Amino acid sequence: MSNALAIAAVTATLKDLISDSLLGLDLSSIGSITVTATPPDRITTGQTEPNQLNLFLYQVTPNSGWRNQTLPTRDGSGQRLRNAPLALDLHYLLTAYGAQDLNAEALLGLAMLALHDTPGLDRARLRNALGPPNPPFGDFSALNLADQIESLKITPQYLGGEELSKLWTAMQARYRPSMAYQVSVVLMETEAAARAAPPVLKRGADDRGPAARAAGAPRLESIRPAASELLRAARLGDALRIEGRNLQAADAELVFEHPRATAARTLPVAATASALALDAQLPAAGVDAGAMADWIAGFYAVRLRLASADQPAIASAPIAMMLAPRVEVSPLNAAPGALALTLRCSPRLLPEQHAGVRVRFGGDELLADSIQTPADPEQPTTIEVTVPAALAVAGRYPVIVRVDGVESIAAVADDQGVFGFDPQQTVVIA
Repeated sequence: MSNALAIAAVTATLKDLISDSLLGLDLSSIGSITVTATPPDRITTGQTEPNQLNLFLYQVTPNSGWRNQTLPTRDGSGQRLRNAPLALDLHYLLTAYGAQDLNAEALLGLAMLALHDTPGLDRARLRNALGPPNPPFGDFSALNLADQIESLKITPQYLGGEELSKLWTAMQARYRPSMAYQVSVVLMETEAAARAAPPVLKRGADDRGPAARAAGAPRLESIRPAASELLRAARLGDALRIEGRNLQAADAELVFEHPRATAARTLPVAATASALALDAQLPAAGVDAGAMADWIAGFYAVRLRLASADQPAIASAPIAMMLAPRVEVSPLNAAPGALALTLRCSPRLLPEQHAGVRVRFGGDELLADSIQTPADPEQPTTIEVTVPAALAVAGRYPVIVRVDGVESIAAVADDQGVFGFDPQQTVVIA
């Protein structure tokens, strides 16, 4: 595949081809001739018009035969699997200019015959035009264009009067005798590293072939706090209810992937009375070691992974789960007037999450004055926020923190399942 200079390299090679075709011809009656690759509106016309052949790239279109090759190029986590080529067709306008009568027609004929005799740019010509001793782009080499898998073909395109009129009008240039050509196909590819599977040395244990499963893969339909179907997000310490099809607890675990995490988190699952549901328990901050720092507030992609000892691992498609921050508010009671609140947030916030943190006091959204995360990984993040005196009037105000688009849960359910604002996250001003 070729690099980002491929388009310019094709233009340079075509220009070189036309120039070479004029060498050795007796063109003294015409005079000196230049071959350029300039926009037509920048070429001098009129009484001082030069003898000139100009090659202008006026359009780039996708190549329909190559545009859907090697897709998809990334996996579900965004990791690059392969470098799919950018496949392009290049459309050129060859224009002739002449200082005297018939000069433009003669030059256009010479150039068209050269391109007719050379219907493609072979690898030898590309290496001669783009390589030493005078590479057109200096140290930034375009020589790998000669090594792309597809050859470059030059095809004439006979444009009608309406098409030519629109084209020259768009270029805001004076019309001169012209001929259009298409060069196909140019394959450009990034040089970024991609993941690749190692070679297969044997198929299964002792090269006995692949192992087959009679049952279908698990399919997750929902994951939510087990306490209530009305809760949109879970918190550290919550029990989870997982519902779906083809579920099993034996040799199964939940895999949690967060876009800001360097590694996935896993939890064991437990069977329930229903064949369509499993249970799991999120670790509790302050009780389970590492829970405060290892988990991150925000959106998770959750999969059920089956990994028995004698079978290859199989995982479900991911579903989304929100992990909301658990917030402790202080003080809970205050007098009217400007109020300084301290919020203790678990799990701990990452530095890159600080800019997006918002605190809602009742119906008003506030920016944090400061966000501090102690060095001790078992300590929560502390958020300081000031409520202006105009907002801190008598009343009851639930306090909600939003991190990465996920809001803390300020409601609790009573024994009857009726929700109300959590008194531990509600500031009373009286």
